[in-house]
Amino acid sequence: MKKRSPLLSLQKAIYARLKSKLTVSVYDAVPDGAVFPYVTIGEDTAVDWSTKLTSGQEVTHTLHIWSQYQGMTEIKDLIDQVIQALTISPLDLTADKFKAIVHSLDFNETFRDPDGITRHGVLRFRFKIQDIELEV
Repeated sequence: MKKRSPLLSLQKAIYARLKSKLTVSVYDAVPDGAVFPYVTIGEDTAVDWSTKLTSGQEVTHTLHIWSQYQGMTEIKDLIDQVIQALTISPLDLTADKFKAIVHSLDFNETFRDPDGITRHGVLRFRFKIQDIELEV
């Protein structure tokens, strides 16, 4: 059956790209005992932008970066690596009949978690995804 939502396809493409470009672990679910630093797959939103001729969704996807390095240097370096990995070229979603036609960084933020030890980076990317199977 044809997928109607690009969310899982996008997540798989983001995960694969980050695994191939980063030297830190990337998780959808963090295992017990995970070693810092690492990146986790976060939340999504999707809004329909279909027209009479094109079907698609605008998706925001959030990533979280975790570090326990003293100071903010490591978290900021990892943010830069993630941005480079995801903006260097479009993600390939064609196996599921989708095409990422626009992708950009929406925002990023760094802060110290309440434990006083963990640094947390949040990045949100915006993707305009076209359903290439439903083209008129």
